Amino acid sequence: MKICAATGNAGKLRELRRILEAQGHEVVSQKELGITMKIDVVDWSSFTPQRRAGNYEMARNGWVMDYNDASNMIELFYSTNGNNDGKYNSKAFDAAIDKSKVADSKAHFDALHEAEKIMSEDYACIPVAYYNDFWLQKSTLKGTWHSPYGYWYFQYAYVEG
Repeated sequence: MKICAATGNAGKLRELRRILEAQGHEVVSQKELGITMKIDVVDWSSFTPQRRAGNYEMARNGWVMDYNDASNMIELFYSTNGNNDGKYNSKAFDAAIDKSKVADSKAHFDALHEAEKIMSEDYACIPVAYYNDFWLQKSTLKGTWHSPYGYWYFQYAYVEG
């Protein structure tokens, strides 16, 4: 079986492409699964519209959380979500997401776990990388804040001493 994986050509995507080419293509794909993978590097300005249109066999996608709740990520796969570039469509998944829209915290997360299980069994996506953010900061820089979502806040920053 041959699969073409589309990816953009920007920054961190180069490293992901290198990993897919080295490990995904040679180790996992050919030896264990019998899959030959071609990596199609597409200019970013073309890649995003192609992905949104569903013009690919497999494509890299990414998202950064806007708020601290798992629904922020998992709802991307809801059948009518405008950011559902994979065109995933599952009535069972959508029903679990609908069920998660409650104020009761336990019922909310139970339903999200149910939705996660459904999409995982369907291989709606295959997580391959997670972003990390590292930084150095002088001990004299005070009043800054770095959120878990990658945002920097300097409005109250000052240098001590």
